[in-house]
Amino acid sequence: MKTLVKTERGVTDLKLMDIEKPVCPDNGVLIKVDTAAICGSDIHYYTDKEPMPVPQIMGHEFCGRIVEKGKDVTGWEVGDFVLSRVPTYPCGECVACRDGHPEKCTSIRIAGLTAPGAYAEYIVSYPDLLYLKPENISPEVGACTEPTTVVYHALKRFGVNPGDTCVVVGLGAIGLLTIKLLKIFGAGEIIAVGRNSALGKKKELALKYGANVFINAQDRKASEQILEYTKGYKVNLAIDCTGTIDAIEDLFGIICYKGTLGALGVPPTGELVKVDWNALVWGSINIITTFGSEKSDYDAVVELFREGKLDFDDMISHKIRLEDWAEIFKNPRNPEYTKAVFKFTE
Repeated sequence: MKTLVKTERGVTDLKLMDIEKPVCPDNGVLIKVDTAAICGSDIHYYTDKEPMPVPQIMGHEFCGRIVEKGKDVTGWEVGDFVLSRVPTYPCGECVACRDGHPEKCTSIRIAGLTAPGAYAEYIVSYPDLLYLKPENISPEVGACTEPTTVVYHALKRFGVNPGDTCVVVGLGAIGLLTIKLLKIFGAGEIIAVGRNSALGKKKELALKYGANVFINAQDRKASEQILEYTKGYKVNLAIDCTGTIDAIEDLFGIICYKGTLGALGVPPTGELVKVDWNALVWGSINIITTFGSEKSDYDAVVELFREGKLDFDDMISHKIRLEDWAEIFKNPRNPEYTKAVFKFTE
């Protein structure tokens, strides 16, 4: 099967490799990948901004059709078009696993990072990770189920009250999904913050998805412009989707008494945020971090798909072949790029 592999550390070209397709386990299914989405973390691994073990087939956002099922599998049939949670392989023995949190396993293997990923024609998954793709969403949206659940999980943790004034910093795919889901969660005023690179399609989508205003923080602090827009009122919830230290630090000055800073973006390993702790305490400000998602988040997101309440096909800016990987990985700041997917079928 055709695969896309990071073979070396450093910023080196990804390699197209032809390898044997995986064997379907007795308790799993073999999926022919239809669509695999490119995550910002994949680009970080490509640039070595974050390290990953090599060689490795990348990719963890995908959907496709079951072409083989193991003898112990029930409830699923060959031909089913499925969405899948990210296949992970916890050890089952560490403290986290024994406490019922296998997602925090100290030696977990994760598809696309430490186990074979979805930038391949075939991938193995398991019955308890699968959902039948709703007919009313495209495979491209289906491949983005995982990042959507990450945002859904984050908003649950942050707590969104009806009518809350919210700020979303960063208008990549995660930021845009955050705006879309904030509306579903009942947020009131939404302020979208980006830079010059967001002035085209990203700004357009942010406003279409529910933002009331776009603020350009390229040459002037977002906090100053936000307080001007709100006439001095601070916001209930400020969500960082960038992982950029100066953007995070700028948000503390606009959060109201008992308000929340939601940390959804991931800074590079080792970078530190400087906080005026005194102001934080006096303001009773909550800092809530989040990472990943859980089964209940997938259940909720798939139900939103089924009900027709959540669609973002217009956010998919690029549909490319594995061979054309460099178009995105070498130019992620293209202002017309919002979310790209690899297509394995016509």
